[in-house]
Formats: sequence, structure tokens, C-alpha cells
Amino acid sequence: MVTANASPSQAASGTLIKLMAASALAGFGAVMTFLGAAYLQDIRLLAEAPAAFWAFICGQPLADGMTAPLILSAGALSLLAAAGLFLRPTARLNLAVAGVIVLIIPAAASAGYLMGEANRTALSPSVPIAYLTPPRPMPDFALTNAQGGVTRLSDLRGRVVLLFFGYTHCPDICPLALSEMRKVKAALGQEADRAAFVFVSVDGTRDTPEQLRRYLRIFDPTFIGLTGPESKVRLIALEYGAHFRSNRIAGEARYTVDHTADTFVLDGQGRLNLVYGMHTPTEAIVREVRRVIRNTP
Repeated sequence: MVTANASPSQAASGTLIKLMAASALAGFGAVMTFLGAAYLQDIRLLAEAPAAFWAFICGQPLADGMTAPLILSAGALSLLAAAGLFLRPTARLNLAVAGVIVLIIPAAASAGYLMGEANRTALSPSVPIAYLTPPRPMPDFALTNAQGGVTRLSDLRGRVVLLFFGYTHCPDICPLALSEMRKVKAALGQEADRAAFVFVSVDGTRDTPEQLRRYLRIFDPTFIGLTGPESKVRLIALEYGAHFRSNRIAGEARYTVDHTADTFVLDGQGRLNLVYGMHTPTEAIVREVRRVIRNTP
């Protein structure tokens, strides 16, 4: 049997392709390893990029405890893949087995960390709810709703109002807050008819009524979306002790807005009763909202 040997040009071409692939993988691995180390050192300006990419692709925020392990794992896998290009098949198999074993360690550590965090949260006696005693009457306001009309706070008298300040392009906090509202509404059962769930946009430039309608439909079409000029919304937010700051750059269409992540609960008389934060257990929120509903004439 006659076997054809690769010509020198073909061999050189194959080597060049391997070098290019190895360089790309090694570069990616080095960048990811750097970002992982930066995240562990709390240097998060660059290290926030992978988490933001995850949220953009998956539509859900990446758990903080998983960020560094995932970044470091991606870097390690890329470096191992780059090294494997220049090894013989048997050596590649050994390298793959070693890589799996090495990567199991951070994966197990991450799982243990997250389970520990969940247990610590569950056992924590503190509940992040602030109560106003006596309840504070809140001034009326009027903003454009998702149907293009005008909604006043006074239009919701007789119903308990859960009010949140956010924006539809928010990558993490707002989807979590609205998902929590949806859980609360479901847990309230028939009593949810006596509550109004209100989302006030802090990004009136992009959050048009149509945009609000499309966005809130994802969570619950009965949620009330309100928008208006930034200056007007800022004055309303200040009445609640809420703040926001746009990170808009001239000429850029994509930007983020830093904003308060609390939800404000008003009784049927338009008085602020309590404020709860992002990590408040759903059961605690439902209990307190139900109490306010039952105390509302």
C-alpha cells in the first residue's frame, strides 16, 4: 500500500492554523483568567463584563458567588485547549482527564458556597423591611401610563400599591423585582384584586408607553407602567427617598441607570406603610402586604 505524505507547504499550513487557533485560545484564556483574578480582588470595572454578557444572553443575572469561578474555569479551559493542539492524541486524552478533575474542584467549591449562602440567608433572623410609624401620607402625582393616558396616584385609592422605580433596559435588578411582584401577586390569591403593582420608569428617554407595555407584558399584563420626564420623576422619587443616576454617554444609545432597588408599599389611603429590599423573603412580603390590605377599609 502506498501512502501519500503531506507536502511541506501543507504541513506548514497546518502548523500555521494550529498556531493561530492556539494563540486565540491562549489569548482568550489569559483575558478570562485576568478578569477572574480582578473580580476576586473586587476590581469590578472590567470584571463585570462577563456577568453582563451572561445576563444579556440568558436574560437572568449571574449569581455573584458564581462569577469568579465561571470566569476562571473558562480561562483554564481555553489554556488547556490551546496546549492540547500541540499534543499527541494519547497525551490529549490525559490532559482532558486532568482538566476535568481540576475543574471539578472549583465547581464543587462554588456549589458548596452557594448552598451555604442559601442556608445562611434562610437562617438569618433579620428581615430587610422598614416600617413607617405612623404611615406617611404621600403627595399625589400624575404620569403617562403604558396605554398613553395619564394615571394619578390618587386613581389607585382604595387599593394597596406596591411601587418600584426602575427601567426596562435594566439587566438584573428590575427583572428580579418584577418577578418578585409576580410571586407576591400569585401568593395573595383573591386579595391581589385589592392591590396595584406599579413600575415607575427612571428612563423616560427610552421607556415610551409602548416600550413599557411590551416589557411589563412579560411579567404580568395587569402591572401598571408609568413614565415621564426625568426631572418630574426625580422629584417624585425623592419624596420616597429613592434616587437614580443615568450613565448616559453622548452619542451612545445603550447605557445603564443606577437606581434604588427598594419597593414601596402604600395603603389604600395613599400613605407609605413600609419599604422592603431586594433580599426580603417572599413569605415576609406577602405577610406584610396582606396585613396592609386587611387594614385598608
